[in-house]
Amino acid sequence: MKQIVIVTSKKYEKNKSYTGLIKYLKQLNFHFVIIYASTIDYKINFKNFNLVISFGGDGTSLRAMHLAWLNKLPVLNIGLGRVGYLVNNLDEKGFSKISDINSFLYSLRKPLIEISNNKQPAFNEIVINKNSPTRLLDIEITLYEQLVNLRADGLIISTSLGSTAYNYSAGGPIVQQSIESIILTPIAPFTKFPRSIVLDKTTEIDIKIKKEQHYSIQFDGEEIISSLSDDDSCYKYKLSKNNVQVLNTNNDPKLKNFLNQILR
Repeated sequence: MKQIVIVTSKKYEKNKSYTGLIKYLKQLNFHFVIIYASTIDYKINFKNFNLVISFGGDGTSLRAMHLAWLNKLPVLNIGLGRVGYLVNNLDEKGFSKISDINSFLYSLRKPLIEISNNKQPAFNEIVINKNSPTRLLDIEITLYEQLVNLRADGLIISTSLGSTAYNYSAGGPIVQQSIESIILTPIAPFTKFPRSIVLDKTTEIDIKIKKEQHYSIQFDGEEIISSLSDDDSCYKYKLSKNNVQVLNTNNDPKLKNFLNQILR
């Protein structure tokens, strides 16, 4: 018997496609549990399950990918959402594919992690933000044993998958998502700093936030740290060696979905 975790939001409970999905799974006697993205508990073990399905927009997909990555399960993102860069438009006719997940194409996605806390992935981006309305953040960035100083409202550390998210809004480049890379984009920099830096997938990034600064750190929009430290705070980020298998209905890189939204 297939066991499936469904990650969604209450607002989709009466959606025709969602109710069709639930009906189909019941017809096949699949065992499934429904988890709401806003209250998801990543500590629950789902490793005996076969698949994670998200139903919603890209934010829901990111939470489902987080859960799938922790439990080493494939994930299928079924979409709504305004841009839908992460999701598949799978209608009721396409639900039959779920009975044989090997019929899907797939891509492997590696998240960013903080080396001392490898249970918290960021598939789009890690954002270091100031929490003071008037004061800039003083940040030291060390790459390849070279130190760069930055004064700015914050810093975005993005994957290529996340290059079309906050990174793009802050002036960063669009990077084809099949390219494993790390992108550094400052948020409203005061000091001279490149618009963005695209780094090799093996890069480790050392970040030092100077003492007596109020800042927050977010992983894919979820605040993980909010601090006003008496001492310098140090973090080290890299791409994880572990990936998540994301099921796709075709090989379309979906860049056209994004471009059609921003160029209309």
